[in-house]
Amino acid sequence: MNKAIIATLLSAFVCPGSGHFYLKRYNAGTLISCISLSGLAYLLYQAVNRAVTVSDQILSGELPLDYGAIYAAISQAPQGGEAFWVEAATWAFILGWLIGIIDAYRQGRKLMRQEALQGETHAEANH
Repeated sequence: MNKAIIATLLSAFVCPGSGHFYLKRYNAGTLISCISLSGLAYLLYQAVNRAVTVSDQILSGELPLDYGAIYAAISQAPQGGEAFWVEAATWAFILGWLIGIIDAYRQGRKLMRQEALQGETHAEANH
């Protein structure tokens, strides 16, 4: 497999930015990883907060121990400023991942072209 495909697969299936690390593009890999993973971390933080809130409501008797009531409490959409940040974190995660995949392929193709040109130049110098 060529470097562009390997970098693309790493970014798509391992972690955003991992394809850039494979291509030794550390700054781009770090930026993409930080953007995507910070979005994911915020979403996980919000999910844990929601779970703690619902479990506290169950333990206090405020929320009945009923599947329908618990599901309704958990699946409520965030309100106000929290909704904005959840949406921003979701988009940061998704866009970071997609940009990482596309750019890993682009960077891999660029690197392969550079290596091919260097190989041709080196072959011509030896003749």
